[in-house]
Amino acid sequence: MTRIFAASTLYGAMTVAAAIDAGQLGRDDRERVLLVCNNVDIPEVATPLHHMPGAAAVLKRFHRVVYWNDLIYPFHPAVWAPRDEDAPLWRTVMAEKMAIRPGPLELVVESIQVKPAQTLCKIFSDATLAVYADGVMSYGPTRNDLPRPLHGRIDRVLYLDLVPTLLPMLLTEYGIPSQPVHTGAVLELVAELTEECRPLLDRAIPRQLAGGGPGTALLLGQYLSPLGILTEEEEEDLHRRMFEHAVRLGHTAVVFKPHPSAPSALSDALAAAAREAGVPFLVLDLPVLAETVFAYLRPGRVIGCFSTGLFTARALYGIPVAQTGALEVVRRMRPYANSNRIPATLTHALVPDLEDPEAAPVDRILDAEHIRAEITPYVQAVGYCMQPKRFGFLRPVAEAYIAAAVDRWEDRPELSMHFNERTRTRLELPGPRTWKWRRGLGWTLRSTGERREPDEAPVTDVSMSGFASLVEAKDDQGVLEVGARLLAEQENLDLLLGMAQAHIRRKETDRARQLIERAAEVAADSGRAMVWLRIAETAAKLGKRGDDLRLTAGRRALGINPDSPAAQRLVKTGRLGRR
Repeated sequence: MTRIFAASTLYGAMTVAAAIDAGQLGRDDRERVLLVCNNVDIPEVATPLHHMPGAAAVLKRFHRVVYWNDLIYPFHPAVWAPRDEDAPLWRTVMAEKMAIRPGPLELVVESIQVKPAQTLCKIFSDATLAVYADGVMSYGPTRNDLPRPLHGRIDRVLYLDLVPTLLPMLLTEYGIPSQPVHTGAVLELVAELTEECRPLLDRAIPRQLAGGGPGTALLLGQYLSPLGILTEEEEEDLHRRMFEHAVRLGHTAVVFKPHPSAPSALSDALAAAAREAGVPFLVLDLPVLAETVFAYLRPGRVIGCFSTGLFTARALYGIPVAQTGALEVVRRMRPYANSNRIPATLTHALVPDLEDPEAAPVDRILDAEHIRAEITPYVQAVGYCMQPKRFGFLRPVAEAYIAAAVDRWEDRPELSMHFNERTRTRLELPGPRTWKWRRGLGWTLRSTGERREPDEAPVTDVSMSGFASLVEAKDDQGVLEVGARLLAEQENLDLLLGMAQAHIRRKETDRARQLIERAAEVAADSGRAMVWLRIAETAAKLGKRGDDLRLTAGRRALGINPDSPAAQRLVKTGRLGRR
């Protein structure tokens, strides 16, 4: 029998190699073939996993390595698939190219919902299937429907046990069981990878940083801008905030591990901030696993946004972790069913938020009782709202959780982000009674379950999430009416700038300018470049009437982050945002 293990990352290959070591994939003489798939946008300029530092420790678990990109060249693995009628022919061709012996075949793949996994399953239609998930995304629902001939061949889901007692939702709609990869095997294998990478890390990390121990903070970059969640400037600002919090917490040295696909500009801005602060700083731009850095560096704290690395650092190595920006990611997650929603949700729920003064001082990643009682139904409720058709069996859990959470609605802003008015109405879920604005009819206290008459005007929550929906829809009248009510309770930068933009579209420049001026006053003590960029961009929409405000705010942003292209453009030309 032959087993083919398809992997696109060294982390994924490490996961299945650890499962092999733990005997979870058999201890017989079956031939094991590692099929490397390089799925990045431009594979020709990226290092495939089998050529990365530390790969030799993983490759020892396989008899042969085959590079899928070479087999299908010049096509891209994330795009190419044979026609249905040609699949049997490709089965013969690929078996010959990969030197697969006749006999039973098993295929172990990742990301079963997309290519190249689905391509491999189509070609090797006679193979039994196993799926492995190498991150916290597996705790969320399956993204796409799978045809019966495909999901009927899957016998299990292997996953890393990073959140104790929480079971993956992945493929549970098909009754497929999940099995955690043995943690001891993972740690032993990472130790091997670390030893292989040690000479490289010794050269790259200065001795004073390598020996810093608890005094060193490790920051994890994620490169969120290509996902459309943040702009490059916002992500740059996120990294700066991570650094500032690390220094505030007393760390005397900082190491930043950027995402492998991130542009160097994101690291350059952070390095400039470190020089200004006089803190020893290193950008560790090496193609090594974050886990090898955890094992090698043993930092005092790991800080990220919603990276899987936060969970491996805490669950596997016991390193304290903290997050910045997870709630902002939840708020801006589009579309609703985005697979990153669950990782961001788990991070916000379990990892201390450095920007929330009321956050718990310790994380709850290892709090099994809390995860069992609170987090499991919470994640299942969010997962149901993401994929209600396939996960209809979780509806009772969602109804019970949301109904029980009504009393905590005001204290937990994430509830109105996950279970917003539109989602609750669409799925007929319970919810809190909230004040809503109804055009021409004033303010009304209504609950989700109350039906409106066919000729009744639409309603909007009188809340920041309702305001954000109106801004997104460019409903200027709604923005101004709801904004005025919220502004009477508390001044907020989002309110001021959102209302200013509505006035600009209505050609009410005097009122727009007043709101922008007030926004600058509210932000007077802010040290975040992104705050001043937003003010400058809004002022730029006023044209000449806003030139002085644009220049002042743009210069503030440039003073905080001299490398920001957006700030440079705003100060030099002022054209950004003009129409």
